[in-house]
Amino acid sequence: MASKAQPMIRRAELKGYGKRMSTHIAYALVIYTLALIFEVSPMIKGSGMAIWPYFLLVFLVGLVILPCRNFEKRWQMLEVSGEDDLSAQFKREVRGLWLCAIGAPTALMAIIWIIP
Repeated sequence: MASKAQPMIRRAELKGYGKRMSTHIAYALVIYTLALIFEVSPMIKGSGMAIWPYFLLVFLVGLVILPCRNFEKRWQMLEVSGEDDLSAQFKREVRGLWLCAIGAPTALMAIIWIIP
């Protein structure tokens, strides 16, 4: 009798590293955007032009989309190349991705808070 966890493991194994990285990038972009909205936008004082903070937020989100897309393409190419031992590299880069997705808005908030 198979356990209930076994089908979930098989589904994760069937997904390639490119698809799994794509999923991580999508969720990291959502978290990054939400962190910008809820951490950084209250810190930005809109003097005069009230739409300025929103333009800045759109710019900051747009700034990370291209590197994320290139990162995703790189993992798709690594998957196609057929390299065997990508597990450790995948875990390390996923940790780095999440560190950047959470740390960048927090660091930006701290910089805005320190500089009046």
